[in-house]
Amino acid sequence: MAPEHGHEDQCPEESKSAMERNCHEESLAANAEYSVGLPEARALALTCDLCQHRMQTVADLLLLTSDTRPVRTASLSVFGESVSRCRETVASRTRGLTVLLRDLAALIHRDTITGIQEIRVCIEEICDLVVSLTECCAHAGYLLAVLQDGSSPETPGPVDRYQLCRAAAETEHKTGLLRTYRLHTVTALQLTDICISVTEGANVLTDGCLKAADEAPEDNLREQFRLCLKSVTAAVNTFCGSIKFLKDRPTETNYRACQVFGEALTTACNALAVFATQDPSLTGTGAKLSQTGRDTLHSVLSGCMGVVSPCVLVCAIVHGLATTVASGSCRGDGKEQTAIMKVQQCQAAVVRSASRLEQALGNGNELT
Repeated sequence: MAPEHGHEDQCPEESKSAMERNCHEESLAANAEYSVGLPEARALALTCDLCQHRMQTVADLLLLTSDTRPVRTASLSVFGESVSRCRETVASRTRGLTVLLRDLAALIHRDTITGIQEIRVCIEEICDLVVSLTECCAHAGYLLAVLQDGSSPETPGPVDRYQLCRAAAETEHKTGLLRTYRLHTVTALQLTDICISVTEGANVLTDGCLKAADEAPEDNLREQFRLCLKSVTAAVNTFCGSIKFLKDRPTETNYRACQVFGEALTTACNALAVFATQDPSLTGTGAKLSQTGRDTLHSVLSGCMGVVSPCVLVCAIVHGLATTVASGSCRGDGKEQTAIMKVQQCQAAVVRSASRLEQALGNGNELT
């Protein structure tokens, strides 16, 4: 009987030890996925910040201003003065946003941790569509407004304010993406895309700088523009050179150098954009609108803002969720379901606003 009694005394301890081991293993398994996903979650949160800032910057420049002008970008140059082509593009962009918001809700529902990269791509695509939509709406609104009786078009200057500010903002966005990547995950294609984008932005800025330098009313202004030109040219060459060096020698030191030179390039571009657009004699004057023209423009821009605002809110929603994951918080507290519900509400708001926007763009005469 003694052996049996000894066996009974050891069972609780052995059982307790086994339970502790099992609980520990289960805890490690549950947290492993979160540990792996933490850097990606932080990158997603930063991506949301960048995209939110980009959308708000474009909205501030085009929707929240009384300076009514056409939008001159490469993508809109083919539209000319055709409102119908703008209308078709707006309809395409709003449909695309509806689909992307639906896909985003599905991705969050499936798994926030393992789907972080897909969620990040979705956020970036939403941002691209919102920027394109905003530009197209602002351009169409201008065209419709100046058609109204009593309205007259803008008088352009050598400097296009939106072009320069947009180029500086795009440079800031692209260099900021380097902070969302990591050395062992960033691809050569992504680095090349950043280089191409910042070079294009720098070209827009330097072209505007050359025009301003030629037509500036004072000698000291012309000299300042030339110095700004040298500053931006040097900064973009240094940045692209650091990217090339990183491709040849991918080390953390070289990656950090790219980030530092990216910040310097952003500073130079922002400084030039502010300096070049502060003199009214160089930027020209906006359109003179009648009351009917102002009402027409307001209908289009408010309809567009009704689409943009929910998309900006979506970035904030996903940012909050990503921050929760990055902090190591466990799932099951209902935050993902709340995020899904909010994204779906934003999608519904986009659908409603898109309908109002379509009606606003359908009003008035149009040029063909």
